[in-house]
Parts: sequence; structure tokens; C-alpha cells
Amino acid sequence: MPLVQTRYGGECPLGKFRIDIPAGAGCYDRDPVEACLECNFADLSSKGFDLEKVCQCPADMDRVEYHRLREQYAASEGEHTKKGFQAFVKENYRK
Repeated sequence: MPLVQTRYGGECPLGKFRIDIPAGAGCYDRDPVEACLECNFADLSSKGFDLEKVCQCPADMDRVEYHRLREQYAASEGEHTKKGFQAFVKENYRK
């Protein structure tokens, strides 16, 4: 569970959704379900939608590194899948 914990709740470590503080810190600036469905690190195998379980990003990854790895994976040959991307990140992620 790598969500970035703020005093208002969890935010995506890749910046895909944040808590909207100007709006009263009671809502997200984007729908977390929609953002996670698009994410290559989402684990959607469990029932329901629990951000703590769905988010499987490396805990110390940031948006810049994510985009760098995503572009490298897209440029690689072969079939591109979510599981394939996750394996690619395990091999190529520089912490």
C-alpha cells in the first residue's frame, strides 16, 4: 500500500489523484476508481474497491520515473500487458 498519506487521507504516489484541499479537503480532484483503472500498477483481483489494496505502485516511485519506464516499455517489442509492465519495472526500476 504505497498511497501517500496526508492529514486528510491517501493520495496517489504518481499524482493521478489528490485530495482537493481548496474544496474543503473532503473530496478528490479526480475519481480514484477511474484513475486506478487506468494505472498499470492496479491490482483489481480483489472484490470491491479498496484503494489500500488496489494501489501496487513501488512505494518510492514518482510520476517522472513512472512515465520514463512506461515509455521504455511501450518502445519494447512484444505484447504489452499490465503484468508485463510490472515485470519490466521490477527489472528496470532504479531506486
